[in-house]
Amino acid sequence: MYYRGEVLDFLNMLLTDDAAPLMRSRIVFSSKIDVERLKAAVLASAQIVPEIFAGYQADHNRFVVTDQPVNDLVHEVQSPYSPENGAFDFIKGPQLQLFVIHHDQYDVLQAFMSRLLTDSTGFKEYLYLLAQAYNFDDLTGYQNERRLRPVMTQLQRQFSRPRPHPNLTTDAVKLPHYPGITLSHGGHVMLSSKQFMRVRRVAKAQDVGISEAILAAYAKALQVLTGHTTITLPCPINFRRFTPEAEKTTRIANLTGNVFLTIKVDVDAPFSTLVNQVHDLLTTERERAAFLYRLTNLQKMNHTMPISLMRKVTRRWLAQRPLTYTNFGVVDQQRLKFHGLTVVNCVFSGAFRITPTMEIAASTFAGTCTLSFNSNGSERDYQLSMKILENIQAQLLVWAQTKLTTTTSVEHVVNTKAE
Repeated sequence: MYYRGEVLDFLNMLLTDDAAPLMRSRIVFSSKIDVERLKAAVLASAQIVPEIFAGYQADHNRFVVTDQPVNDLVHEVQSPYSPENGAFDFIKGPQLQLFVIHHDQYDVLQAFMSRLLTDSTGFKEYLYLLAQAYNFDDLTGYQNERRLRPVMTQLQRQFSRPRPHPNLTTDAVKLPHYPGITLSHGGHVMLSSKQFMRVRRVAKAQDVGISEAILAAYAKALQVLTGHTTITLPCPINFRRFTPEAEKTTRIANLTGNVFLTIKVDVDAPFSTLVNQVHDLLTTERERAAFLYRLTNLQKMNHTMPISLMRKVTRRWLAQRPLTYTNFGVVDQQRLKFHGLTVVNCVFSGAFRITPTMEIAASTFAGTCTLSFNSNGSERDYQLSMKILENIQAQLLVWAQTKLTTTTSVEHVVNTKAE
């Protein structure tokens, strides 16, 4: 059975040559999960999202399902097994891998999903759907909407004259790469519920978004560690926000695009000024609607060009950025409930990028915000990535404790953290 891919699926395939195009979630339960029930839930969810069992044919931009071998998708392993050290081939399929890691008194579910199939929001939607199936909820009449066209139609009504982005060719900041044995690393820092509450409070008072604050802290961390004062970072925009939700409809699809923010870091300015700059830049990009300009052109190419030619054109047009950011947002605890189990913790992270490239992911569960990365590189590469995360954390914590009217600089604290 063939399922046609959308243009953003194809784009994700083009931009992930150097790493498995995946996302990861780690769900810690308080007790043991019923593995056979989980397998049945996977099969039930496949009635709505059959592509989870598919391979991906790039030359035709389509997903191909020949069978649904659930044992190839759900694996039982014993701690301390680390599934992230394995190889994932989402071209051959399937697009989802689930690992139940047994501990003495509890289980951990690690889910890996391909970006060829969906984005960060769609990954969460699939896990919510899986939980519904595990709970034996009635899924009759549910459908998965993957089409980009309805979203584009709504965007074109809101933004009638999109303009091309003027700064797509801006040179990106590159991190140093250190020699050594290449290993898989995962790192994270956390803002506790109390700390993150303070961050949300100051963000609300300043009328800015949490992602804008994280991006500002990311840019400042890069300036501190590299010396560059002009930083270009991509900011994800979830196109689902432009269209209403439909009853019994999931959107496990690629419906997120990036705008590129060229941030000027004034080393003497307070952090709140930098956050305001990022907010203003993002507002301008949304008004410019450059993302719609790119989407429209990609959609036209998808219908008029051979795949081989589209691949060449798109690679020159939208090159992968070495430093990226993914926002998984808030995990809905009410929707991530598995019958008879308590979810103790849930953290999302992105692909294992080959250093010196890096992807920072943000997710929030039970009021706690986690910033994370996955990488393949040397120990010194890992330490540098951790410094960036710790620097971001320090920026946000000092900002949360600083009154908006003060001009006290946080550079001393952050520079100390980076040393």
